[in-house]
Amino acid sequence: MFLGSVCTLLVFDLQAKPMLTWLQTDWPPHQIVSGPYQGQGTFDLLQLQITARLPQFNHQTRLVSLPRLEQVFAEGEASHCTVGTLYSEQRASNRLFSHPIAAGPALAVGYTGGRLNEHPAMQADGAVIGQLVQDPELSGVYQPNRYYPDIIMAAMRLTDSNLNSYPFTGEVNAVALLASSRVDYVVEYPERLEYFNKLLAEHVALEHRAIVGANIASVSYVTCTLDTAGAAAIAAVNQVLPALWQQASYVEAMQRWLDNSARRRLSADINQLQQHALMQLQPGPDNAVNPGHQ
Repeated sequence: MFLGSVCTLLVFDLQAKPMLTWLQTDWPPHQIVSGPYQGQGTFDLLQLQITARLPQFNHQTRLVSLPRLEQVFAEGEASHCTVGTLYSEQRASNRLFSHPIAAGPALAVGYTGGRLNEHPAMQADGAVIGQLVQDPELSGVYQPNRYYPDIIMAAMRLTDSNLNSYPFTGEVNAVALLASSRVDYVVEYPERLEYFNKLLAEHVALEHRAIVGANIASVSYVTCTLDTAGAAAIAAVNQVLPALWQQASYVEAMQRWLDNSARRRLSADINQLQQHALMQLQPGPDNAVNPGHQ
């Protein structure tokens, strides 16, 4: 009788709570779905902390490709969310955005140590991507099916651009391409290349250059579909974020794959977002400070 009552309560609980499906991609080190670091990606860890504070929902995970993830939002499938989206106006047309959940390094030009230091496109303040992609003696690659700032998109569209798409996953190592000289540079997040480097038997000396005209930091968000469950999820996420931003464990998870130099460079951005979140905990108007979308 007791077991029957427990089962009835569990079934009732599952039926009473809305189900949120969290979309996950093979996107190391932000989401890691296989290998020795499975489940230890930046957004894997942040999602665990966020969903643990949303007991009013049932949660399940769905593994999809990057193109499929975008298709879910474009087609308006109900009750889906994902962690770690960058803002764009196009994306804002088919999904809801939370307040900021994380700050990390922006896209950069990665290459093996010293290889491109003397190239004319490498300036004191970073890489001039439009000049770099037009060198016929170089070959560069980027990950398709994701958001890029306008200045990088413009470089990709240039006639005779040497920058080509190449899908990097847990199975395709971008640093191995650099080490074997199959490519000369990769447009990628520094922490992602450092993760791929850790998987090699022999580590490669890497350098990263910021891209002139692009942000030096990226801000990520939870996004959910445009439906009742999605709106409720975003509202709930926004409620728990102010307290999470003050937790050392949350910030440490955010920086799980950053080296010390990246942590130092991002300290001001993280402090700004923490202060914004802290103000939301104080009495007063909502959104007293708006850091904007980056």
